[in-house]
Amino acid sequence: MSQEGSPNTHATKRAWGAPLARFDAAWTKLEARLAAAVLLAEIVALCAWISLKGLSAEYQVAGDGEKNVSGLVFRGLITAIVLGLIALRLTRPKVKADDPAYAAAVKRQNGVVTGSVVLGLVAGRLWANGGTDYFENFLNWLQSASLLMLIGGLRGVATRLTLWLALLGASLATANGKHINIDVVMRFLTPKMRVPVAVLGWVAAAVMCTAGAWGFVDHIAIALFKVHPFEPCPAGVEVPKSGQCLTPASEKVGTILHDLGTHAFVITRQLTLDVKSLPHVIAGTKYNGYLTNAEWNTWVADGDWTAHFPAEQIQGLLAPADRPNDFHIPAVSIPGGQEVRGLLIKDADLIFPFGLLMIALRFILRSLLAISGHVEVDPDSAHKEDDEHPDGLRSDEEPAHSAGTEGES
Repeated sequence: MSQEGSPNTHATKRAWGAPLARFDAAWTKLEARLAAAVLLAEIVALCAWISLKGLSAEYQVAGDGEKNVSGLVFRGLITAIVLGLIALRLTRPKVKADDPAYAAAVKRQNGVVTGSVVLGLVAGRLWANGGTDYFENFLNWLQSASLLMLIGGLRGVATRLTLWLALLGASLATANGKHINIDVVMRFLTPKMRVPVAVLGWVAAAVMCTAGAWGFVDHIAIALFKVHPFEPCPAGVEVPKSGQCLTPASEKVGTILHDLGTHAFVITRQLTLDVKSLPHVIAGTKYNGYLTNAEWNTWVADGDWTAHFPAEQIQGLLAPADRPNDFHIPAVSIPGGQEVRGLLIKDADLIFPFGLLMIALRFILRSLLAISGHVEVDPDSAHKEDDEHPDGLRSDEEPAHSAGTEGES
């Protein structure tokens, strides 16, 4: 069938939209890689949490006759995997696949590997409590006296990574037009009317995301960073009936930024302790049984604490000088008695407003790409392939027919 005279439903691509299309493609590629990295980090955190919990669990019989078998099961699985891999390696067929004896060799290998796995499951009981003290010490250090303590341990890390991954997925879905939307109206519109209606909806969505982002910032500032929602009204301002004015947004943001700087300092100080602790913990030394009071006081003196906290509060960090050889837990403390465990959770919660702001920018960028003709506004475009052209344009963009191909069958 000839293409000549067939209507071209695709909008003309304007030159000013080409750089935006390339920027959008680069942004999407960056977010896709970041999402993969976050997913990998979450898997590592969860596997580390489960592994250390299993290896540190002691196999015992409780008073009511119930057995704690989590450690035994985990060790049985490890033993089965190790013996199975060894058997697979040792029984690898030494004949080629076209040799008549190859099938028998493979059958023999399968039997040996299966038997080794079963043996491993049973043999795990031989070291049911092996290394429990070592791994318990390692887990307790991670959870109670390392940088992970500041964000709630391995479980807290996995939780925040899950939220981050969800927001990255939402941003990628928005970029590809696969966000949740009701497109029944679009299906009744002409192709010319779809663009302005779609842009109107995307701009409205961007406004809502921006409002939501500020709502999260406002809530986090008040609930987590302890910014008072009201303050005395400044001179020259009409005092409301409540007698107080709302705390300005600039003050809320300023408090958050100030605390983020303080928390960054706390992170660096905890990292110096982690560098000291890690060799001892790996060697099997109790994490809270190597750092003396004298060494702790020296560590406090080496830090520039006065740049972030009052000098009188810093004195409260020092250990008793008359017991220099007593041990001190290698975990950072906050002058003034502020709770240190989970300190960074409120910082990590800022990923909510940041993610919503990125999604809002995605909606604005997609609107510009639609206006410039570099994104097709089609209710069925979300079901098309996501491949990108080398020039950074979307896969749902069809190149304009050249004069040389016009009229071909």
